[in-house]
Amino acid sequence: MEAKKLMALIVDDEIEICAAMERYLKREGFETATANNGREAVSLARQIGPDVIILDVKMPTMSGDQALEEIRKFDAESVIIMVTAVEDIEISLLTLKGGADDFLRKPIVLGELLHSIQSTLEKRRLVSENRAYQKTLEFKVAEQTARLARLLGELKTTNREIILAFSEAIEAKDPYTKGHCRRVASYSVRLGEAAGVQKEWLEALETGAMLHDIGKIGVIETILNKPGKLTQEEFESVKTHPVIGFNITSNINTLREASRIVRNHHEHYDGSGYPDKLASAQIDILSRIVLIADAYDAMTSDRPYRKGMPREKAIAILRECSGTQFDPGLVKLFIEGKLYLITE
Repeated sequence: MEAKKLMALIVDDEIEICAAMERYLKREGFETATANNGREAVSLARQIGPDVIILDVKMPTMSGDQALEEIRKFDAESVIIMVTAVEDIEISLLTLKGGADDFLRKPIVLGELLHSIQSTLEKRRLVSENRAYQKTLEFKVAEQTARLARLLGELKTTNREIILAFSEAIEAKDPYTKGHCRRVASYSVRLGEAAGVQKEWLEALETGAMLHDIGKIGVIETILNKPGKLTQEEFESVKTHPVIGFNITSNINTLREASRIVRNHHEHYDGSGYPDKLASAQIDILSRIVLIADAYDAMTSDRPYRKGMPREKAIAILRECSGTQFDPGLVKLFIEGKLYLITE
């Protein structure tokens, strides 16, 4: 199939110059149209949509630079080459800034005109190809981003299912924990928000709070469900659950951040906690938050050996242990913000 000929619109008020350029460009394989003033050029450009416009600057009725301005309002793609008999650099710069692609001086050397047209068309072709490539690339990036978002959503769903399965495993082992993990997660997230924990860490906080007691899977049921006070030996057995839980969760990549909470949620602010005797700033803020939420819910929940205590008494104990067992700033936020009223 024969390639489509390019259309050149030649605009010059000197008819002989117009005719000479037209003959030359036809020989070079162009289709041509001519106009003798700027207004006619604008009208023709709108009608035929030329590939190239050769536009004289000085013309009656409407000058070339005015025609250029009008044409560029509806046509950003045509190659426009400005032509003038005046050697004025300022005019050249103005027309180039106004949207012209090149600037030639009269008398026109036809070979130079053809070279200008060809080189400018090539630049336009490369720009057009690059634009098309960018659009393709943007589409591919958007497509991959959407795919990754879907995969991330699936991963989060799977991760959530794992967390819920773990939570159910804890509840099956220790009836006291039924609902406890969810309530601790709810208190923890609200306290985290009040403490200014960054949004990206709130998910780890919620997960760690949900799984803080997962290590109880490794503690003997008779000890967990004992109706009376634990012996020292039995209590030491219960105290192993943060490390057991850490060993379970730290091997799962998506639970790695939460595993720190699982290990540290019984560390006390004054260093008297377990398993690592960490103190104050050595304990990450997420674990300090879960410690408060866990203690409050434990105090107000029914246990195998006692009924849950009134809210006011639990709050009084949080105040009393502020600065020793609990982070004082977080206790203040929890109580003054009445976050203890929040349930799942």
